[in-house]
Formats: sequence, structure tokens, C-alpha cells
Amino acid sequence: MRAEPMIAPTGVPTLKDYGRILLSGWVLILVAGLLSAAVAWLATSLVEPSYTAAARVFVTAPGSPSPKNSLDGNRGSLVRVESYVQLATGEQVLRRVIASQDLPIEPAELKQDITVVPSPGSALIEITVVNSDAEVARDVANSVAVNLIQLVREIDLGADGPASELTLVDAATTPGSPTGPVRTSNALLGACMGVVLASVLVLARGISRDSIDHRDQIEQLLEHSMGEKR
Repeated sequence: MRAEPMIAPTGVPTLKDYGRILLSGWVLILVAGLLSAAVAWLATSLVEPSYTAAARVFVTAPGSPSPKNSLDGNRGSLVRVESYVQLATGEQVLRRVIASQDLPIEPAELKQDITVVPSPGSALIEITVVNSDAEVARDVANSVAVNLIQLVREIDLGADGPASELTLVDAATTPGSPTGPVRTSNALLGACMGVVLASVLVLARGISRDSIDHRDQIEQLLEHSMGEKR
């Protein structure tokens, strides 16, 4: 027994109908996309730019250079890295940074601009600072690194001296260009949103109009048929 082919119900739009509706409203879609892109570009231009600076600190464990001690030292450094990451954005380090840089903010506010992450599988700690001033971002990143090194020397002591040593291996430099906001990507995103929204409105209006036209045609056919019977 052969299956009968499915026939789309009368009045249901097909893909061809959708394409025809979108094509008929291409001017509106284009204008909406351009206007949305322009608005996104303007809004991004009014936002204050931000700069990112980064400093890196290396963690080592002092001791004799024998292979076993070196291996144990490397393991100990990796274990301590996570603790030092927490210290970098802790109250003591942040207050020292604020005092050294004469910043008119509280530690909680400064912490929001600082990101401290360990490099996977290594004893490197990266300190990243975002600020609207490029030089402030550089100075704060270096200050966090220096004060973290000093704090570890003060509190992480073993029987024979410091359990770990932190070294500033990459000092932060002044960023040459802002890292955000990105006007081009925001304008493209705005254009896409404008096109999508306009397309939905054009489709909704077109489908509604076609449905009304189709209902009117059926009513006219019924009236014509009833007239012939009379």
C-alpha cells in the first residue's frame, strides 16, 4: 500500500512565500540594519575606553640544587601558587597598593579591576589590571606584583627562612591601545540584531496580509457560487 504524498493545508505559507515576503520588504530590513549599526557604533564611541596591563610573577622554592630537592621544590611551588593567587587580591596587598599609588578607592572597588590567575601546570602567576587610564593600569599591576612578593616574604616563613620566593619576571608595560569597547564588533552585532528584528516584523506583516487576502478570496468564491445556484 503506497503512502499518499502529504499536501500542505491551504493558506499555510511555504518557504517560497517567506522568501517572497522578505524580498518585498528588503528596503525596510536594510534600513533597520544600517540604523542599528549606526546606533551601536555611536553608543560604543560614548563609552570610556579601558586599558589592560599585565605583570607576571614566578614562584620558586629555595634549597640545594640536587635533583630530588629541585623536584620537591617544584611540587611545593605549584602547591603554593593557589594560595598566592588568593593573597594577590587580599585585603593586605590591596591596601598596600592603594597607599603606594595614592588611589582614592576602597580595596573592594580596586579588586574588581584585578584578575589574578595561575598559568596551568607552571609556577607563574599572571596579574591583569583593567583601568580607564593606561598608566594607572600599568602601575597598579606592578604594584600588586611587588606587594605580593613582599607579603610572601613576611608571612611564608619556614624553619630555614622563606618557604618560597617570588620573582617579578615580566613587569607590566603601558598599553598602547585600549582593549575595549570594540566599536566594529558592536556595530556588526547591532546590524545583525536590526536585520533579525526587521525580518521578523516584515514576515509577521506579510503573513497577516496574505492570510487576509486568502480569506477574502474564499469569501468571494463562496458568494459567487451561491449567486450561481440562485
